[in-house]
Amino acid sequence: MIGKSLKSSFVSLCLLGAFGCSSADVVDPNATVSGFCENWANAACSSSVVLACSGAEKVDADLTDDCVISQRKFCEDDLLPSKGYSSQKASECLSAVKAAYSDARLTAAEIATVRHRGGACNHLIKGPRSKGESCGSNDDCDTVQDYLCVFKSGEGSCQIPALVPNGTSCAEPDAACNAGFYCDAENCVQSKAVGKACDADYECQTGLACDPDTSKCAARVSAENCTQDSDCTTEVCDIPSGLSAGRCVSAITLASSTGICEDLR
Repeated sequence: MIGKSLKSSFVSLCLLGAFGCSSADVVDPNATVSGFCENWANAACSSSVVLACSGAEKVDADLTDDCVISQRKFCEDDLLPSKGYSSQKASECLSAVKAAYSDARLTAAEIATVRHRGGACNHLIKGPRSKGESCGSNDDCDTVQDYLCVFKSGEGSCQIPALVPNGTSCAEPDAACNAGFYCDAENCVQSKAVGKACDADYECQTGLACDPDTSKCAARVSAENCTQDSDCTTEVCDIPSGLSAGRCVSAITLASSTGICEDLR
């Protein structure tokens, strides 16, 4: 605790100009993966989350510490790739994580952020591919500079996405379609529903796949038997603790029986 206090005081004095410190003297708390994941865990382990996931009647230091240790491990082992991390936009991500976990209820958009590094957390990796180069996922691209993997007819290239209106041309390399639409190489067209003819999975709505036997969009799995969020049209699969499958829902309210809580306690 003394070391942290001294560091805090030193940073404060630097900011006040008491010692005329240079910017190099101020330590970036998110500079390393371990530092970022420690701060991620502190943002995730709100009082609401600790109470909900532990099932306890009140929060104490031990329960909070257990949550932080568990969530830090999730961040280090399951969330970030082994290479390419950059802290340049880490603070925006951590703010989004804190907001998502503040009420112990996770919507689809919040789950995308805190479980799949979506939204504000989609800009933490400086991937090896540059503008226009082929990619299979966002992490292949320099997401720190806002390059993401933009798909056209199932083929991706690193671009800074420029959203275009539904039904209009997506021919430009950086043109990206809104959610619920895909680029058919010419225009942004509506993603296909169950039973519609298809040639590939990317043509179908979220949670659907192109059945190779019928060439029609079909549910990946039963809504009562999902194993991952991408199985669901809602983009949320609620898997109870200790089980390998769950059901598709619109949001998850955290509780001791909720699978997500396994790395939050």
